[in-house]
Amino acid sequence: MDAAQITFGTFLDRIVKALGLTTSANADNMINKALSTSETLLVLDNAETFLDAAVDASRIADAIDGFGSRPNVAILLTTRTTVLPPNLEWTRVRVPALEEDAACEAFKLFYTPSVENSVLIKLLSAVDFHPLSINLLAQAALQNEWSPQDLVDAWDRQRIVLLDAGDGKIRSIAITIETSLNSPSVVKLGDTIYHLLQIIAFLPQGISKKRLSAIFPGVSDIESCADALCRQSLAYLNGNFITLLAPIRLYLSERYNVQTSGNPLLKKVRQYYAAHVDEKEIVYQDDVNMEHVFAHWVVDPEYMVYVLRLIYKFVYALFSYRPRPVSLRRVISALDPDESCQSVSCIDSFKIFTFSQLPRRLQVSLEKGTSLFAISVLLRWIGQIKESEEITAEARTVLLETGRQGRVRLIFFDCVIALIYIEQGNFQVAERLLQSASKRLSTMFRPQRDLKDSLRYGLALVRTSKGEPGASEDILKALSIFRRAGDPEAISNVYYDAGYAEFHDGRIDIAKKYFKEARARVDETSTEDFVLSLLGLADVADHEGDHSEAKGLRARALASVQRISDRTVPFANRATAILAGYLAMDGHIEQARELIVPAVANATKQPAQSIVVCKYLAGMIELIDGDFDKAQNYFQEAVEECVSMGEFNFRARSERALGEVAVIKGDLAMAKKHFEATTELCKTMGIPRKCLYRDFACYIPNETFDGWEQYQDDMLQT
Repeated sequence: MDAAQITFGTFLDRIVKALGLTTSANADNMINKALSTSETLLVLDNAETFLDAAVDASRIADAIDGFGSRPNVAILLTTRTTVLPPNLEWTRVRVPALEEDAACEAFKLFYTPSVENSVLIKLLSAVDFHPLSINLLAQAALQNEWSPQDLVDAWDRQRIVLLDAGDGKIRSIAITIETSLNSPSVVKLGDTIYHLLQIIAFLPQGISKKRLSAIFPGVSDIESCADALCRQSLAYLNGNFITLLAPIRLYLSERYNVQTSGNPLLKKVRQYYAAHVDEKEIVYQDDVNMEHVFAHWVVDPEYMVYVLRLIYKFVYALFSYRPRPVSLRRVISALDPDESCQSVSCIDSFKIFTFSQLPRRLQVSLEKGTSLFAISVLLRWIGQIKESEEITAEARTVLLETGRQGRVRLIFFDCVIALIYIEQGNFQVAERLLQSASKRLSTMFRPQRDLKDSLRYGLALVRTSKGEPGASEDILKALSIFRRAGDPEAISNVYYDAGYAEFHDGRIDIAKKYFKEARARVDETSTEDFVLSLLGLADVADHEGDHSEAKGLRARALASVQRISDRTVPFANRATAILAGYLAMDGHIEQARELIVPAVANATKQPAQSIVVCKYLAGMIELIDGDFDKAQNYFQEAVEECVSMGEFNFRARSERALGEVAVIKGDLAMAKKHFEATTELCKTMGIPRKCLYRDFACYIPNETFDGWEQYQDDMLQT
């Protein structure tokens, strides 16, 4: 019986029968008399059906208050709703999801064949370790005499069927969900609440509670709908997001989300994410939702070009703010440009003919290749080199089919890839790539100025890394690109690069000027560029002998970094590690350890280059403190990380550091082996050995560790 069929009379009749009494017209008096005779535990199961009754809900609540007011009566309610009779003091006991081990144990109470926990955890995590779902899955496996593999295969084929016990029993998840959906408090809110529930089921993270009104402007009752879903336990608040338990999500996705595109709220979700596709806070918080929305939207023939451009911006935002793998390649690769069906007017046809505007099919190919290239760059940055190279090859093929515009974009992406190579210390390959791109650009009619300046900027970074003087002039030419784009953070970064080029060339006054320019372009809300400018000024202060000023600047930088709330942000951990390294140099070992240990742990949660920096500096801190075994372990781990990510700078520095540890331990043969590896890596990078540390001073082992110098002077005797 659902809430629409419940009346005050039927509610009392159920209690009368439970007490073993004969139904009569005076049921209320009979119940009160029976309850007054002895200590009683009154259990009201599935209370949401009568607490939310279409009629008499307030009378039923008053009756429960009356029963519970008796000192000899205790009431136990089981309910999915959070709204309880108001005049009793309730102790709320929630039924949480089970822990992994408890979930496996619960499953195995019913299902006795041997099954590996790793297989079981993967299966049960798909239902959020929900107790009823675990019970139903185990019962289905038992009744059908399935092997573990049979169960996994059945789950992949017909998930929702396995969660339905059938026979109309209340333990069927389908029936409990439908009962809640037909609750009067849900029904009275009309179609909007059902549309919102579909959207929450569609979005992997659910929907942001604090941004409901912003995402759904003009939907006046959206907050009421969200609150009603939570009261009925159809949804729940997980952090800042309103989301669903996996069984409810599965049920709704299979039964109601078949025609999601017809949901009027979906258009608003798309518009919201499109408008905020490169906004840092939104990408931080909603990145999984955004990827999911774009993946489903891009297949719409009318919006292919538009959404592919959004995907490019989104992937670039991930690269900048939250580097991680994406699963967009498959859907993008499968797009057929010939299926793009945006109508072309007579005027548009004239533009295509007269002004060489790309036809629709080639526009799709151009944006498709661009998006694929962006994904390949992201994957290269996080160390997924093989997959990155596969996607790069695919993107090149697609872009070359589009003519001149495709070739221009290939030059741009070669520049981007070269900048990643520079960041990873692969200067020789970066230089070849930039020189090749420059040559191709010079053969084009009216080559783009921004591209030319970008290539010169990259080549200048290579030159300064190789110790060649005068690179800052070409670095500063990139300022015009970012001034036209109105990008103060990028302008700050250019001044920062120019500052270190001058610093390492020995022109300290000019370096100081550029670092000040870098700081002036941003405020503390632009944490990364603000902190980098402070670090540059601190190195200048140290060089000038003003160590107190240097410490103050680094303390300010640390305070800024510690205000980053999300500790998985790669820069937060990299900057923390750098500042910890400087603290260790100043003798503050314990404070340095307090910073570096969580930085290493947090960096491992995100696939980005920050883990290499963190582990290397963790080793440096232990090296300074004299715990050489710990230092050795950190440096070895750093080498392994570098190999997997294609990183050369810190691999060479770690090999050198391992050589110093070997010298201290008296194993000169091993030390020589590590120093030889360092030398070979410098050759591979294309830099002289003396330029290995053209970077922060905290990366350099202090002069106590002189094995590397002895090796270079051929004085290391084995």
